[in-house]
Amino acid sequence: MKKSSTHRLSDRVLWALGRSSQQAQRLVRQHMTEAGVRTLHYHVLASLADDGEGAQATLADRIGFDRSDLVTLLDELEELKYVERRVDPADRRRKIVAITPAGDKQLLAMDELIAAAETELLEPLSASERKTLLGLLRRLTSE
Repeated sequence: MKKSSTHRLSDRVLWALGRSSQQAQRLVRQHMTEAGVRTLHYHVLASLADDGEGAQATLADRIGFDRSDLVTLLDELEELKYVERRVDPADRRRKIVAITPAGDKQLLAMDELIAAAETELLEPLSASERKTLLGLLRRLTSE
């Protein structure tokens, strides 16, 4: 039996999308790690910046994190002065989380790291091809 040098699914769109996604995630992690920041912090800061402050439980649900894991991340982010937590005046048992100006600044820096990873990933494509790819992917995800 002749051994093939390509995967049996290499001509399938799902396979190519999956591999591209893995490469994109690897590049984002690499850029974030080299800058000494955590991708998990990005998810929290981006949600707070884009969707506004909220209760810890609400924040965990909207970014898909386990609530107890989120507490650890929020402790880290609060220590870095990127978020602040305060007691909800309507329910003293709840904590409201908000991004700080330092957190906004950090988020912008992390956005730049993601842009650098994207540039590296898409380097083989022309500007026109990048625009076409983005349009096709948006159609697939109904954005």
